[in-house]
Amino acid sequence: MPYRSAPIIEDVTWRAHLQPEMPSLAEAVRETITRTREHLLDFIRLDEPHPTGAMTLAQWARPGTMRSLLAIYSDHIYRHQPTQPRENKPLISLWAQWYIGLMVPPLMLALLTQERAIDVSPEHMHVEFHETGRAACFWVDVHQDERATAHSPQQRMETLIVSALMPVVQALESTGDINGKLIWSNTGYLINWYLTEMKPLLGEALLATLRQSCFFEKQLSSGQDNPLWRTVVPRKGLLVRRTCCQRYRLPDVQQCGDCTLK
Repeated sequence: MPYRSAPIIEDVTWRAHLQPEMPSLAEAVRETITRTREHLLDFIRLDEPHPTGAMTLAQWARPGTMRSLLAIYSDHIYRHQPTQPRENKPLISLWAQWYIGLMVPPLMLALLTQERAIDVSPEHMHVEFHETGRAACFWVDVHQDERATAHSPQQRMETLIVSALMPVVQALESTGDINGKLIWSNTGYLINWYLTEMKPLLGEALLATLRQSCFFEKQLSSGQDNPLWRTVVPRKGLLVRRTCCQRYRLPDVQQCGDCTLK
């Protein structure tokens, strides 16, 4: 007795064509950024070929390369005051604010809005540096972090701290010219600000939970010290920075509007 399987196969094939393809993680993140914070795409590229000269952290953190970048940045900052004694601590603090300030917001948006977690390890990111020596654009090779995908938003923020931020702070601290606590203080202020910006996406309850875990838990879930602990503190109903970023010590750089020294 002959079997008639062709119509069944055709039916399965036809139905398969109707199934929408899941967008890649890069596409999903890019769509969310475009819809909510399109300006972030000015300084983050997802799964695009990085330009010649862009470097991973392992490359720019080499002592000679880092010294060169900081020297170029110092020449830029002191260009109008060439005889003024140069201070490395506020210079590195401001350099780090550029680097972390460009890197963190899009990574937070990716980690806290997508079902699949992006891998934020430094080896997946190339940094393009501006002619003045500071970071200008991040080129991310997008990979899914299978472990972080199963994590809560609080744990995903810990992944950002441990995998993406700690290596940057450690590299800059290795210069011997800055204490990592100052960089973490600046970073806590940035993260609190961007959590506030994300309130419409996160909701009030999750925002409060993330603030508690980021800034008021002394240890991470791994048992490590939390470097963001009390980097911002409550004052008059707001969370404010505890420590001055030192940028006012640089020529032609304005003091922050909410500087702790005011």
